[in-house]
Amino acid sequence: MIPVYIFSGLLDAGKSGVIKETLYSPQFLDGSRTLIIAFERGEDEYDERFLKYTNSFVLYFESFKDLSKEVMEKINAEYEFDEIFIEGNGMEDEALFIDKTADNWELAQTLCVVDASKFRLHVANLKTFIYYHIKTAECIIFNRFDNKDDYLFIRNNVLGLNPKAELIFENSQREIVSFKDFELFDLSKDLIEIDDINYGAWYVDASEKPQKYEGKRIRINVKYLEDLKEYPVAWIMGRKAMICCSEDIADMGLTVIGIDKKAMNKEDFYELEGVIRVIEAEDGYDTCLLYVDKYTKGHRPKDEMVYFN
Repeated sequence: MIPVYIFSGLLDAGKSGVIKETLYSPQFLDGSRTLIIAFERGEDEYDERFLKYTNSFVLYFESFKDLSKEVMEKINAEYEFDEIFIEGNGMEDEALFIDKTADNWELAQTLCVVDASKFRLHVANLKTFIYYHIKTAECIIFNRFDNKDDYLFIRNNVLGLNPKAELIFENSQREIVSFKDFELFDLSKDLIEIDDINYGAWYVDASEKPQKYEGKRIRINVKYLEDLKEYPVAWIMGRKAMICCSEDIADMGLTVIGIDKKAMNKEDFYELEGVIRVIEAEDGYDTCLLYVDKYTKGHRPKDEMVYFN
């Protein structure tokens, strides 16, 4: 099987630069031959010197539609190579390609490259296109990240859509920016109060790193989302979030235990207080469970929808 690495992102996000850095690394300078399939010609081109040094060659296409399964099989017959790097088209959805690879091409990793300095602008004007790339990526590299004030905006928008993605931040000097000690909420408090405007940020944080909320007492304003038929004593409460457009609405719910369902109106909001416990979900990932010991009628937020701006 031939491993395929997909590098997605908008035009001039820095995809070619990341591909070059990767092929210059010792892992790929082992004599293997790399096929680069490029759907864009950005500012950073693949010159002959680079291709020779990294034992690579490049084929250009206009659209994912041009790379049919028949074309892939023809490439297999005409060229010899050990791995494939694909530089995607910024205005196309990688999902159009992922499901139709050649029989001996195996998807190894999907990466997305984002120009952090333009992320707010892209979310405002090109939201659908940038979310095409974010939603399928296992790893998202934010380069040109020089304004730490953008961290929460970026993090919450991205992990709200793709909570399992690994995020890497690099400044203009290509140095890794660490947020290891950055906390969204003061976890030293006896009670962590999650207000309406920070619900989305809290939900993303608790989904990404549930263990740090183990044993923490929280207060939160949420409403009914769905029942859990397998667990009659539990149900899902939370908020709905707009991910990329009005047609793309997602539930951001928390499993809760300790509430009398018969005494509650599913259309109302309730203020819940209780202790978080972390359990392993069916998909193998840890998740937060809220054991409620106090609850009262809550308030309807000014905007019931959660946004990440």
